[in-house]
Amino acid sequence: MRNAKRVAAVLGASTLIFMGVTGVSGTAMASTVHPDGCPPDPGYSFSAVTHTYHDMVSSVEGTSDETIGIALTSGKTVTGTITGTVTTEESAIFASAKESVSASLAKAITTSVTYSATWKVPSNTAVGYLHAGADEKRMHWEYGSTGGNCVYHISRQGTATFPYHVPTFWHTS
Repeated sequence: MRNAKRVAAVLGASTLIFMGVTGVSGTAMASTVHPDGCPPDPGYSFSAVTHTYHDMVSSVEGTSDETIGIALTSGKTVTGTITGTVTTEESAIFASAKESVSASLAKAITTSVTYSATWKVPSNTAVGYLHAGADEKRMHWEYGSTGGNCVYHISRQGTATFPYHVPTFWHTS
């Protein structure tokens, strides 16, 4: 009976120690500890994400009450741009942006058929323009790491613009 109590006490203590080290699920905790107890390095981060339009063909101009049309022909391509970096890093920036900003981002989009649209310039507008192209997302990117005293240092940064929808038609005046 004494040995049974002793075995139970040892097993109970071992289980508590095991649960304290590995967590309740019984698997080892996977969090990476940064030097000085700082938060982990974020890697690439994106900010100031804005929606922009990109003309893929020249716009069409019209005057008051005139109906104007435009066509976006097949085979036109809009390509993403990345500034402030080196070419070998472009794929990593694109993959990170696609994961954290929008899954629909593309490095390049090509129209597969011809699309067209018309627009009547309002009577209260002297001149209007019809455009055809792509929706794009423009963003600031940066890559950094956490140094001593938990201070974040940016080592590389720039701007990236990626298309995410073709065709897009819009008008301006």
